Amino acid sequence: MFEQAVNYKNGLYKELSKIGKGLSSDRRLEILDLLTQAPKSVETIANGVGISVANASRHLQILKDSHLVKTKRKGNHIIYSLSSPKISDLVHLLNDIGNSELSDMKTIQDKSDAQDNVKTISLKQAQEEYENSFVLDVRPSDEYAAGHIQSAINVPLETLKESMPKLPKDQKIIVYCRGRLCANSNIATQILNRNGFDAVSLNSSYYDWNKITE
Repeated sequence: MFEQAVNYKNGLYKELSKIGKGLSSDRRLEILDLLTQAPKSVETIANGVGISVANASRHLQILKDSHLVKTKRKGNHIIYSLSSPKISDLVHLLNDIGNSELSDMKTIQDKSDAQDNVKTISLKQAQEEYENSFVLDVRPSDEYAAGHIQSAINVPLETLKESMPKLPKDQKIIVYCRGRLCANSNIATQILNRNGFDAVSLNSSYYDWNKITE
């Protein structure tokens, strides 16, 4: 009876450890964070993370073996997505734990927020002000299409400079991207403020926005 209980326990922990293997890489964590935004091809993931397609494929196979991602074919491409909405919750929970328990994460974030022409806004304040503000989503268009803050306008960061003539200078611009793990909202805010706009960086994601309004 005792041996049976031990075998049962050991078998379950061995299976559960597969998830830990999937999470035990900074690159795989970044890939998972990208996939919380929208499903993506391996080429798009490789470009987003800044690694080779071959390297991205290896990480994705480990994530698939860990049952954290799944695939489907779309034309000539294999599209990767999170295996369950619970995986998105897990990724955001890990981020929350990191923010509260890892002091170096806070140091990196504070340094980014302290750059010239970067002004930030809290999630609560943004929700109080967004109806009277211009909300700018600087994520790639596929992520915007998968879900965005109501009334937000999509201008991917790489097209921001050429799109500036279309943006208002008589209205506060609330900029958001993928959340605290992404520097793009701070970068976009810095560019806008250098060019005479009144922009603030919301270092929260669409996921965070929805959570606080539930």
